[in-house]
Amino acid sequence: MEILQDNLSALRARADITQEELANILGISRQTYYAIESKKKQMSWNIFMSMIFFFHELKSTSEMLKELKIYPIDLILRFNGS
Repeated sequence: MEILQDNLSALRARADITQEELANILGISRQTYYAIESKKKQMSWNIFMSMIFFFHELKSTSEMLKELKIYPIDLILRFNGS
């Protein structure tokens, strides 16, 4: 989660989306999103997974997620059978 949080502004910039737009997609307030992006608040597992799914689906950010190795390894192993 820390790696994702460290790279939120870059991911958001690549996605060309505002804090408010992303907060609305995630179902949280812009203030809560700002606190997460500025590392004043730890994100929940649900928010983390929602962001993973969102950024994974965008061509502009999916490769960056892979490069940053943000995906939880237990999930990769579980669903890939490795």
